[in-house]
Amino acid sequence: MSSPSSWLFSDSSRYSTRARLLFMGLSFAIGILTFLLYLALWYICTTRRRRQQRLSAAAAAAADAAGGMSADAIAALPTFTFSVDGGGAAAALDCPVCLGQAEAGDKVRRLPKCGHAFHAECVDAWLRAHSTCPMCRAAVGPPAAAVATKAAAAATAEALPPV
Repeated sequence: MSSPSSWLFSDSSRYSTRARLLFMGLSFAIGILTFLLYLALWYICTTRRRRQQRLSAAAAAAADAAGGMSADAIAALPTFTFSVDGGGAAAALDCPVCLGQAEAGDKVRRLPKCGHAFHAECVDAWLRAHSTCPMCRAAVGPPAAAVATKAAAAATAEALPPV
């Protein structure tokens, strides 16, 4: 077996055995400290990311838990009967909830803030579970919409032109 030819292990080195052991010990300690610093930074970054994910998940859960609209608020949204006024295919209305087309005589709801229109039955089912538009996720209305009267909704529906 041949001995290593490194300056650290050779007998003819100008450094003493004690100095070589001290150098090896310091190198090992620096390596361990570097690894511990890496672990500490990894732990801090991971906990910060998990905390942010928990907060965003909790906010989303709170929004979903409180997200459904009451039957009064849904009934206060404008409803009209869909009709095609000679526009042909250009006047067709696709309901993104059920992926069907609205036909003449169907009840349709138009959401007041974003203006998207849906079959009344489809969007009512959606709004019982969510308080946002199924298309653009815009808030459907303020909580005051729950106390709006049916007459105000009918007046708004008459003012809206058919789609």
